Amino acid sequence: MAQPASLLSKLPKPNLTKILLGALILLQFPLWFGQGGWIRVWTLESQIETKQEENEKRRLRVAELEAEVRDFKKSSRAAEERARYELGLVMPGERFLQWATPPRPNATNTTNANPAAGVDATTPAPAGNKAQ
Repeated sequence: MAQPASLLSKLPKPNLTKILLGALILLQFPLWFGQGGWIRVWTLESQIETKQEENEKRRLRVAELEAEVRDFKKSSRAAEERARYELGLVMPGERFLQWATPPRPNATNTTNANPAAGVDATTPAPAGNKAQ
């Protein structure tokens, strides 16, 4: 059986370059892949950018809503205008007229025409905004 000293003498002896390279790798590993490593930092920075963009959009929306609230507090006309456009408010004594664009003529659909009256039924009647 071989002696332990002779076994150790057969192992390759590390030189200073290999030792320093190994130490460098061991020191760099946590820097790149650890909990506070560069990869994690880059990921968190991209998430921060995304959140900042979302926050900016929300700030703009809040500013719009604040302007709307100021309008509602300043005048009742703002509430009336919103009710007209969103809810179709028509005040007593007002007429609601609406204009619509005529549909495109269809060659296969000839049942809408009324030749006796001289009027094409596809032409819409005037309707649209309010009138007093």
